Amino acid sequence: MKYLITTLTIFVTFICNGQILKVGDNLKTEFKKIAKPFYFAAPSFTGWAEGANMLLIGDKPNPNDCDFVFIALQDTTLIGVFTTKAPNVFMFDTEGNSILSNTSEFFYLPLWTVKNKTKIVPSDKTILTLLDKMYEQTMQANYGLLDEKTVRKYQQFQTDTTLANRHIALLFDTYQTIITETAAKGEKPPADICVPLMKSLAGECVSLYNKIPVIVCIYMGEALLSAGMTDEARTHFKMSLQFYPNSIPLLVYNYKLEQDQTKKKEELTELKKKYSKHWMVKSL
Repeated sequence: MKYLITTLTIFVTFICNGQILKVGDNLKTEFKKIAKPFYFAAPSFTGWAEGANMLLIGDKPNPNDCDFVFIALQDTTLIGVFTTKAPNVFMFDTEGNSILSNTSEFFYLPLWTVKNKTKIVPSDKTILTLLDKMYEQTMQANYGLLDEKTVRKYQQFQTDTTLANRHIALLFDTYQTIITETAAKGEKPPADICVPLMKSLAGECVSLYNKIPVIVCIYMGEALLSAGMTDEARTHFKMSLQFYPNSIPLLVYNYKLEQDQTKKKEELTELKKKYSKHWMVKSL
């Protein structure tokens, strides 16, 4: 399915038996318009515990006969809608206020579905340590490979609801999933989802830990670059280097976006001198 570009999403409407849904509509209000709802087991959209055993709700006995279906958690809490006819896209209640936001071809659990049930503990730095470990292994190291122990700890945040601050892992995982899926199809990630997603992740990290992990700084810059926001990305990478001056990925991006050609040449020389074996430097 093709991604609907930002300039078109505000015009997208879902129509079913005269019922029209669009961005900005109230999800609960629209659901109440169904005279007789039919409930169906949803496919496995996500590996997160909060997304287990979700429901699809339509106005006809066969979900394939509905132009769109409502999506609900297993306790019937509504989180969005999905079109069963092409183009197959989602609209989610991303803020937990029942208001439908922009369309997406990707399923992702809204932040509030996990955050509202997660223990928020600023003193628990398990997820912060894990993100730093993932950065060290995949970005800062010369070869960029995650070990199995780190992968298992990361995946545990999806299913172990006793872990604190799981909402941080959710935002990070959602971004990674979207990036991976679009890259596999040779498409650009949707800027209107990825940039706000990374801003939300950065904000949650600051609120909880009063810092933004270096891997989040890098992903934020990459999201800005992919969105064509080159000047913003340039400023972002330079600012991030003030906090993480020895980060090779930040140094590489800073070099790539440097506008002063003399300074750029000096930066390249320094990168190849200090980090010649690093996977990102090798590509320069």
